[in-house]
Amino acid sequence: MKKKPVLLLLALFLAGLVPGTGAALEEDRKLDPPKVILIGLDAVSLNIVEPLAAAGALPTLDRLMKEGATGDHRSIWPLRTPQVWTTLVTGKYPGQHGIWDHYSDTKYSPPEFRKKKRTRLTTENRRSKALWNILDDAGIQVMSVGWIASWPAEKLEHGVMLAPPVRIDPAKQVSIKGSFWRDVGQQVQPKSLWPRVKETIVEGSDLSDEDLKAFADVPPAGSPILSLPYIKNYVRALRWSVARARSVEALTLGFQAEVRPELLLFYFQCSDSLLHRFWIFQKPEAEIVERLDTHGIPTKHAAELKARFGRVVQACYEDMDARIGRILEATRGEETLVLVVSDHGFGEAPFPHPRKTEPYGGNHRDDGLLIAAAPWIEKGSRLPQTHVLDLAPTLLHLFGQPLAKDMPGKVLGELLSPEAKAREPRTIPSYEKKPQTKIPYRDGWPARRFRPLAEDR
Repeated sequence: MKKKPVLLLLALFLAGLVPGTGAALEEDRKLDPPKVILIGLDAVSLNIVEPLAAAGALPTLDRLMKEGATGDHRSIWPLRTPQVWTTLVTGKYPGQHGIWDHYSDTKYSPPEFRKKKRTRLTTENRRSKALWNILDDAGIQVMSVGWIASWPAEKLEHGVMLAPPVRIDPAKQVSIKGSFWRDVGQQVQPKSLWPRVKETIVEGSDLSDEDLKAFADVPPAGSPILSLPYIKNYVRALRWSVARARSVEALTLGFQAEVRPELLLFYFQCSDSLLHRFWIFQKPEAEIVERLDTHGIPTKHAAELKARFGRVVQACYEDMDARIGRILEATRGEETLVLVVSDHGFGEAPFPHPRKTEPYGGNHRDDGLLIAAAPWIEKGSRLPQTHVLDLAPTLLHLFGQPLAKDMPGKVLGELLSPEAKAREPRTIPSYEKKPQTKIPYRDGWPARRFRPLAEDR
């Protein structure tokens, strides 16, 4: 079936000439599913996923692992979210693509790149093309929803970008991962979609305490729990994390049918932001007491903290799993390659806990995960260790595009369809005007002095 230009399809949809519900839409979905669905999960690793899946808590991820291949996914130092996710979609190191952190003034930017004034690092600071730019130039339709470090939304001739901004105002910022806001511009391309997107966005203030019941028993106003360090702000962040996840699901399901992307990307972040805030409360009460004591926090509230917030971690994973399941049900075709990928892992923190600003949190791990499911991938198999640099060249080859010689990663043959395996890879010097062959700070900045704790699975 020949695709209609995406803007024409959207115009027809808005005019009511393309069905938006019912059996006709179900048939449309079956006719033209995405070729690749790329699902980003922040700070997810097998040390958490495998036990939860074995316990029946993650039916979607468990099914994907059984249908396909699973493995550890190596990251880059220093495990900063914008660095790694930008590396994943560009196939370049930060020294090439130019995104070092969320902001311009932090210690994670090498001195010559650091600015005295704090500004957000955005797509306007990125020096390398992302997958959506490269594939769009080749006439391939892409839809990206909630992808980290994708704001302002970039114009695509053949696709749709729905990009969450990061608020720099401390009074409004709830997550440095970015959220969808009704009062912030440049979140959507094409811009004509903004009225529909604005109506679909879910904000934290839209949610009641009842909406958070699956995650936590929110303390009532005046509770002494809310006077403990950071707890009040953490509850606000929980509210926004749930709202953001609802926005990502609603926007993906609300637009994918008429866009019919060949590459669909969407991203969930609670598995990082909430585990930095609530990790310790899932542990036995004695461990909670020990953690509170090391941070000078009254230990008499340990039991109540566990009762109120002890299920946040598992509930986050269950929520992501359910949303992924609903999206795949609406989008996945028989020949679709489904990739679930993370930027790094998460687990136990060293003792004594080192982060004074995150007294209840866990710690990053080097290895994230990669799950790949498609008819040509061996069921229940184990992938050799992959790297975040490998996804961009692999997807370019799968879509029939040349590999850039200034992309340091490799094509993962285990993920390729038989058709893609039969093609000889083509190469070009670069997708940039000038090849990015120099890679300053390949090993990251600042220099590594320790390794995140690697738990046994």
